[in-house]
Formats: sequence, C-alpha cells, structure tokens
Amino acid sequence: MANTLVFIKHAKTKKEENVPIERWTLTEEGRKAAEDLADSGIFDDVDILISSNEDKAYLTIKPIAKRLNKEIRRVDELGEIKRPGSEVLPTKEYEDVKARIFKDPNYTERGWETANHALNRFKAAVEKINGEYSNKKILICAHGTVLTIYFAALKNRMDKLFSRWKEFEFGSYGIVRNGKVTKDLV
Repeated sequence: MANTLVFIKHAKTKKEENVPIERWTLTEEGRKAAEDLADSGIFDDVDILISSNEDKAYLTIKPIAKRLNKEIRRVDELGEIKRPGSEVLPTKEYEDVKARIFKDPNYTERGWETANHALNRFKAAVEKINGEYSNKKILICAHGTVLTIYFAALKNRMDKLFSRWKEFEFGSYGIVRNGKVTKDLV
C-alpha cells in the first residue's frame, strides 16, 4: 500500500436551521478559503480526491479537483458523527453535548452516534480506501469531530478530545502514512 493519506477539515459552514446538516454548504468565507487552498498549490501532487457525502466537505475540495482536473469520490462512511436535530441546537448546548461525547466515547444523547461508533465507522472506511490504492497520495476531506477522534486514536491521545476539537480550525490538515501521524491536525 504505502499510501500517503492527507486529511482536511471542510471549510467554514453556512448553518441553516431548516436544512439537514448533511446538506449545509459553505459560507462566503468558506468558499473563498476553499478557492485559496486550491490556488496555493499545496495539494497539486495528490492523486486521488475523496470527500464525505456531506456537501460542505465536497465543496471544500471541489476547487482543488477543478485545478487538477480530477474527479471527487464521495464516501458516506466518512461523514461527521451522526447528530440528528442538532441544526436547531444553540451553540452552547451543542458544545455541551459534544463535550460529554468526547468525555465518554460510549455516551449518546438526542440520538447522536457515540464517539466509538463514529471512530470505528470512519476507521473502517479509511482502511478500505487505503487498501484500494497503492503508492498514492490521497486527499480526504471530512469533518471536525470524526477527524479529531481518528487522529487522537492514532496518537493515543483520547484523553484530550474536546481541547483538540476546539483547536481544530476549518481547512486544517494532517497526514497519515503507514498508520502513523506524520503531521498532526492541530
């Protein structure tokens, strides 16, 4: 295999109360950041582009795909932790639930997916993708919570999930090679 996996967090999201979270797009600032990321050329050497099925992830790497004249493969299992109804939660309440989920990886509330389930789903998807290619540089655009959990698991830092998540900025990226983090997200 020996692939290089580059994980990037989607750009800034346009939150819309009456739109399912999976269909949220990017703010104007997020679109500009996605364009700037493509224009920077930092990802010009990627071979494969993959995003979750969520629009905000796809739209973040779409300018890179256009620049490189490559297709984007969408993988549902790379989606954010499942959190039905959270599009209507006030920020403080949302962060409180998030903190509890990070503190106890088996905790669920409001029908949210547990952190452990999200990690196992995401990890299985990454392993499947990694097994499908050989010696490729693969750019994967995903989401803050699942990326926080995934990288923390790889670095054996599950005790610092909430603080890592709070530090993790839109458009940040990390690199994994042979199951080891070579560039952290935060």
